[in-house]
Amino acid sequence: MTADAACVTCGNPIAEGRRYCSNACRQRAYRERNSARGDSPSSSAVPTPLDTFVGRREELAALSRLAGERLVSLVGPAGAGKTRLAAQHAGRRTDRVWWTALAPASDVDQAIHHVVGAHPLPGRSVREAVIAEVERHRRPLLVLDNCEHLLASAADAVQDLLAGCPRLRVLVTSREPLRLAGEQVFAVGELELPPADADVAEAVRHDAVVLFRDRAVSVDRSFEVDASNVADVVAVCRSLDGMPLAIELAARRVPVLSPAEIAARLSTGLAVLAGGPRSVDDRHRTLRAAIGWSYDLLPPREQAASRRLAVLGAPFDLGVASAVCGVPDALDLLTGLEQKSLLVADRTGGHTTFRQLESVRLYCHERAVESDDVSLVADRVVEWVCSVVEPEISSFFPAPSLVLRLDRHVGLVELAAARTAETGDWSRHALTIVATAWTSTPRGPRGAPTELLHRALSRPLPPAYRSVLAVLAAMHHRLRGGWHVTRRFATESLAIEGAGAGRPGTTARALEVLASAEAHIGDTALARRLFDEAAALLRDSGDKLALAIVLNSYGWTLVQHGEPEPAAPLVTEALALVRLLGLPHMLHPVLHTAGAIALARGNCDEAVEVFREGLVVGSEHPADQYYDLEGLALALVGTGSDDERALSLLTAASAVRTRYDFRAEPYWQDLLDEARAVCRARIPAARLRAAESTGERMSLAQAISYGLTTQPVTEDADGAISARERHVATLVAEGLTNRQIGQRLGISPHTVARHVTHARSKLGLRSRAQLAVWAGRQVT
Repeated sequence: MTADAACVTCGNPIAEGRRYCSNACRQRAYRERNSARGDSPSSSAVPTPLDTFVGRREELAALSRLAGERLVSLVGPAGAGKTRLAAQHAGRRTDRVWWTALAPASDVDQAIHHVVGAHPLPGRSVREAVIAEVERHRRPLLVLDNCEHLLASAADAVQDLLAGCPRLRVLVTSREPLRLAGEQVFAVGELELPPADADVAEAVRHDAVVLFRDRAVSVDRSFEVDASNVADVVAVCRSLDGMPLAIELAARRVPVLSPAEIAARLSTGLAVLAGGPRSVDDRHRTLRAAIGWSYDLLPPREQAASRRLAVLGAPFDLGVASAVCGVPDALDLLTGLEQKSLLVADRTGGHTTFRQLESVRLYCHERAVESDDVSLVADRVVEWVCSVVEPEISSFFPAPSLVLRLDRHVGLVELAAARTAETGDWSRHALTIVATAWTSTPRGPRGAPTELLHRALSRPLPPAYRSVLAVLAAMHHRLRGGWHVTRRFATESLAIEGAGAGRPGTTARALEVLASAEAHIGDTALARRLFDEAAALLRDSGDKLALAIVLNSYGWTLVQHGEPEPAAPLVTEALALVRLLGLPHMLHPVLHTAGAIALARGNCDEAVEVFREGLVVGSEHPADQYYDLEGLALALVGTGSDDERALSLLTAASAVRTRYDFRAEPYWQDLLDEARAVCRARIPAARLRAAESTGERMSLAQAISYGLTTQPVTEDADGAISARERHVATLVAEGLTNRQIGQRLGISPHTVARHVTHARSKLGLRSRAQLAVWAGRQVT
């Protein structure tokens, strides 16, 4: 015997390698362990929630594939469903599972010691006792749920347990990883979200909507997702970033609030996201408490960064974060917050931006208001916007990289414009309006609103800033056909430049815009001289991109005045310059003019290809592509190949012009009117309304997709689909939703969606809109 070998029950000396001195002590220990487990308020059993588990099929499958890994950490933000996913995964195991709920614990070793049912060993630590108990099992799994507040001690315990127990597997849930060697970090994020315009059939195929419906039905048995509320249910799920807890709490408001009312209240704060079941812990009964748990664990620097970034209300990059947080480099701050699941990093096109989940942002914004951070952040955003714009303000056209950066931060530009107007800082307000005029988003056109431009010009401004704003106003009114106002603002800018500023970029831009106005309402000979002067100025300055823009504008003006031949070499040079500069997104307006020249020369097949290329290269900003849709429609009418497609495209483009008050030049408008007349004369009456209706219903993105479909469906293609699929396609052409079609035919919306998908696949169609067009053509 050795001095330290003793019975774990009675303490009597025993031989080395044994744990009990007799069977009586062994049975006593067994009874004590069972009694301790049964009486404990914190059982080691895997929790079994009373409500249903929704979705996460891919995550569960991925976790199953990681079953051989010794340490897996489920990491995600508050309310992402880490605990539920861990319980679902652990509940599938047939061998020993210990569930350790650490949220109420203050000592990791004691919590683990309790759940595994280990007994103290004389002369050994609690952790050694745990190791001895764990080693008795063949392939055990230890789950440590909610480690974030005990991260260092949890990491230390897990490292020792894995070293001492070769057969042990550990599953951790936390808002940040343990950062141990061999740890497999498994990110738990949002549930699958439907697109914003999803119909009922599509929406209920996504886990976020299914969860909302399931939890709403649990409190209101009459609730269903239907055509009247699907858009609002989808909006709620999307605004909550697909976070399960947030969706559950929102759905529980259904007995007293409609989905539309819930969506409206979400923009005002987190109050609507409260009232979880009494059976859950306090942290998950309100979303504010769940996020507050994470926020309170942050060091002061990261708390301040979270508050200040929340004021932005939009994605941001490292430079913006550094400016807003008031540090030379915010990389460490952003890294820390991302690792703690309080920031999401999005990487697209080689560029990384960051954002807060909306629920996190709303919570941190509340704390920012309490800490008086809102004004501080707004002022720092103003400083950032002005620092970006000021170096480029005298350029004919800002550097494309700068425009792209402003496009990514259009929300911050709007914040800066509002702040400078609020404080009466008119000089810097002018710079924010310039930034607004340079920016665009996929949802809207480039340029500042008329009201903003005119209001800024009514304020006292430095002459250099006023000149730039005046030429931007001239460009704005040119797009809307206000030629006299265009001439007035362009002349004002030229006068300021001639009086002393004399900046080549601003001067050339004012000359170019004034030339366009003179060509339409003044002296065409003067217009040519102004264009020539602007081009010469830019050739001397070496600004190739600006020269390309002027040459294209010059060529477009000549085409409108019936002179395509002298326009052709100008546009050819402009195309060569833009291609040489490697700026495909800047090709868009030049290709439009090239297409117009091909039309004027009667080369309609060439025009089709040119306008389609314009649609492709301009895809970054689809709101600017209505011109290409019109050009493609004119070319299709010219070839006589697809009048119905042409009429649909003309109708869709017209809707964009109406929405943004973009007026076509008289030359172009005459071509559009003539093309519509030809279509209406050549299309059979039974199909005419279907073609127009298709254009009216299509979004701009759908119209672009339709325009890029190179081969129209042949008239005999209907033989490939069944009678039921053909009937469904006819009802789609009538504008019915899948639910409405299902009610009419006595089938489920899911079955309708399947028929639509099969019909599109058989006919080679890319969208529901194209199916509607095809069905309309079949009407005799």
